[in-house]
Amino acid sequence: MELHKTWIEQCEAARGIQDEFGEEDALTYLVGEKFLNYLEAADGNPDFRAELPAFVAEIKTIFERWQIADYLERAHQTEPFDESLHEGEDPEVIEEKQEDIRHCTRDLLLVERAKEWLLGGCNSPPAPMQLTQIAEFLHTGIAVLVRFDRQ
Repeated sequence: MELHKTWIEQCEAARGIQDEFGEEDALTYLVGEKFLNYLEAADGNPDFRAELPAFVAEIKTIFERWQIADYLERAHQTEPFDESLHEGEDPEVIEEKQEDIRHCTRDLLLVERAKEWLLGGCNSPPAPMQLTQIAEFLHTGIAVLVRFDRQ
């Protein structure tokens, strides 16, 4: 099977997960993992991007709209970052935490894009938005704020 068609098998697997383990596990697998990864891959690959409408349509046959909306509302939620908890830590640890912030930012942006596709009525691929550029922009802003706060 062509790599950009993996969503077909993933949807079948989600149905099995749904039957055996329930809705939440199936949503986590298909929407929270596979669809978000696919959405990210579609940014840099036109074959993946072209398959998004079909993948979205299939997800909508597996889950009710309210189930998707409820799941995406809770997906990848994190606690607010509190810089004061990390004062005096090793610079390497701080760098690791900043990397975690970048990953969280990327994940939150992906979830917002997933909401657009799965709940907002997207039926054609939007112009590719480079999530890495947005995440780097937000990270730069966070880093500037942290440095400013320390001065």
